[in-house]
Amino acid sequence: MARVDAEFLKSMWVDETPSGTVNGSNVTFTLSQTPFDANDALQVFVDGLKQDRVTDWTVSGSTITFVTAPVTGQSVRVNYIMKRGEN
Repeated sequence: MARVDAEFLKSMWVDETPSGTVNGSNVTFTLSQTPFDANDALQVFVDGLKQDRVTDWTVSGSTITFVTAPVTGQSVRVNYIMKRGEN
């Protein structure tokens, strides 16, 4: 049974680069899916460093807003569990 559960979660896990321009002034990035629970199931990374929710970013639906814009050359990655039925 655990293997079935792991496969189910794997199919719902998203690891992506959100859309948005990394240019030092853009603070808004869009995810391809809506996270299941932004408080518990969403992680944001800039240059591989995990960013703190509220301190560094907020989320509304599928839009992430950074407090400080990532600068040109930095990478933005996001990990999350998508809402069921959006696959």
